Amino acid sequence: MILNIIADFFKNLGQARVDNVMNSANAKKMGAITKAKAGAAKQFNKVVDAPGKAAKEALAKRGGDQKAEQKQEKKDGGDMGWFGRKKPDPQYNEPQSGFAESEKTVAIDLNAINRGTFKPCVGWVVVLNGELRGRDFRLVDGKNTMGTAADCDVVLTDPYLSSKHSVIRFENGTFTLVDLDSTNGTFLNERRMTKDDLIDNDKIRLGRTELKFKSLE
Repeated sequence: MILNIIADFFKNLGQARVDNVMNSANAKKMGAITKAKAGAAKQFNKVVDAPGKAAKEALAKRGGDQKAEQKQEKKDGGDMGWFGRKKPDPQYNEPQSGFAESEKTVAIDLNAINRGTFKPCVGWVVVLNGELRGRDFRLVDGKNTMGTAADCDVVLTDPYLSSKHSVIRFENGTFTLVDLDSTNGTFLNERRMTKDDLIDNDKIRLGRTELKFKSLE
């Protein structure tokens, strides 16, 4: 009987230790599960709340920018509002009469301007061949330079021409063709010349470009 009692004691002692171990294991297991659930819930809330948080931050930033702009406007010249008015520029003094000097009426003599700049056409030359065939050039009183230079009065594209090849002068009712020491010479009615008078329908050749002269005089 004593042996039975001793055996029951050790049996109960062993069962108690087993129960303690099991309880401890269960407690750790439940703790791990709880911790995992808490972490998952935290991550879920973070994902769900992210758009709302971003929207709040954007709204707050926009409000801050608007405040900064309003502050800058006040610093520059004050809040204009509907009926506000900027401070006048100290460098500008409004005339007492209410009209700026630039608003005064000024009489302009257009006839005088035209007389100083306009030159009437006294004749023209027409290109008879090449890529400019059919192109006509006005001749005016005084000098009319012909050549390949951009500042000539008659600008031609013939590679056999000099930059300032020749000139047609109209003085005292007379047209005169003058060669300007060109490389390939100036021809009037197929005759090489240095200086000669022009009459209506004369044919001029500069390099390989042929022109017909017409006079209005």
